[in-house]
Amino acid sequence: MSIIRREDYLQLFEEKKSSFIREFTEETPMNFFKSPDIAYRYRAEFGLLKEKEEYFYSMTQDGKKVAISSFPIGSMKIQNIMPLLLIKIQSNPIISHKLFQIEFQSSRNEEAMVSLIYHKELGNEWLEKASNISDELDISIIGRSKNKKIIIRNNYVTETYQYLDKNFSIKLYEQCFSQTNPYICDSMLSWVIDNLQAENDLMELHCGLGTFTIPLSYYFNRVLATENSRPSIQALQENIRLNNIENVYSGRLSGKETLEAFKGLRTFRRLKDIDLEQFKIDSIFLDPPREGLDSSTLRNIIGIKNIIYISCSMDSFKRDLQALKSTHNIIKLAMFDQFPYTEHIESGAILSKKN
Repeated sequence: MSIIRREDYLQLFEEKKSSFIREFTEETPMNFFKSPDIAYRYRAEFGLLKEKEEYFYSMTQDGKKVAISSFPIGSMKIQNIMPLLLIKIQSNPIISHKLFQIEFQSSRNEEAMVSLIYHKELGNEWLEKASNISDELDISIIGRSKNKKIIIRNNYVTETYQYLDKNFSIKLYEQCFSQTNPYICDSMLSWVIDNLQAENDLMELHCGLGTFTIPLSYYFNRVLATENSRPSIQALQENIRLNNIENVYSGRLSGKETLEAFKGLRTFRRLKDIDLEQFKIDSIFLDPPREGLDSSTLRNIIGIKNIIYISCSMDSFKRDLQALKSTHNIIKLAMFDQFPYTEHIESGAILSKKN
């Protein structure tokens, strides 16, 4: 990677901040949250490149694999493991043969998990060699090939998030979406909780493995949290148990399906143990994928009093806010620099229904 300098980051952050301000003409209070300028990325994936009998981590640039010699934006745990693991790969043909992708996930609790992904079947010999590496580097290793997955130690790392004056821990499972930058995640959690208009019950769409669900559950009577990914909803249920939460009700549904069920338009066996009529939903938390909210979801949330919206795409964020402005006032806006040194902007909005 190119040399990273703090002054470059601060300049880029100010450019993003100015760009964010230009996107909105309303006189709405805005908050802006910086990231650390190095060692902020706790999840990363690389290809494996072989040149002159030597292996290198690689990233894709202009459609071509490019070898990298360092990764300063990675967590210190990832930075420390990378060269040690590469030595093991270089010296062990059973590990290196047909290995094409390597994924790292770490936490501020100093846990690390590495996924090794292959174009071959993994057998006992691979398991023995990988287990030795797991012990020597003190990491969890997951081997993946077609229709097979081998877990050595754990298939998760445990992260502790901090918001306002509180904290909580959750398990971040392999192949489940999680925040790559835990420092910005702390900022997002603090901003959301600090601006809540909590009254009765909350609906959360696209809840993932519970990063927002767990802290939000302390401020509402009940939370209805749904997610369309089977691994993520299983992870959510484990994190609910881990944190001894008793007021979260979860189901594997898309956002559109959740709202249709809540309005009585459809019934789902996946919600058979949840009495939706008992919920008094006056707040909804949204953290949708990049494409934003579909038209059905936009129609079905206009009657909800409070909307908390976190977005990873400025285009869909602006489009959806424009649609919601006919029924809601935008009370607060925020920019979170989740991915420094890129043009990417993570956004937040707090909306309240017009009288």
